[in-house]
Amino acid sequence: MTDTEFQALVDSTLIQVEEYIESLVDALDLDADSSRSGNVLTLDFEAHGKMILNSQVANHELWLAARAGGFHYVHNNGQWLDTKTAKPFPVHFVELLSGQIGVSCPPMA
Repeated sequence: MTDTEFQALVDSTLIQVEEYIESLVDALDLDADSSRSGNVLTLDFEAHGKMILNSQVANHELWLAARAGGFHYVHNNGQWLDTKTAKPFPVHFVELLSGQIGVSCPPMA
């Protein structure tokens, strides 16, 4: 995969996360703010802390910093997979988010 292809995958994923968080703001009355600077997406959940997603071009990895720790994802067979557990990113992200904000969140589409 080229760096350009990698960046396009990251951009698509960050947009998906932004749209998912926006849907939760409405559905769960969630107090959340998101801001994006290039390929860094910061999600601020007020009293529940922040989650930060960013790309690591040199490694072709997507990184997530959350209250539960730091996680790395590689793109394999059409999906982002956690480098330690091989969980798909959407599943893992929802689990981490639910734990961080203390509310069971619906699956990410």
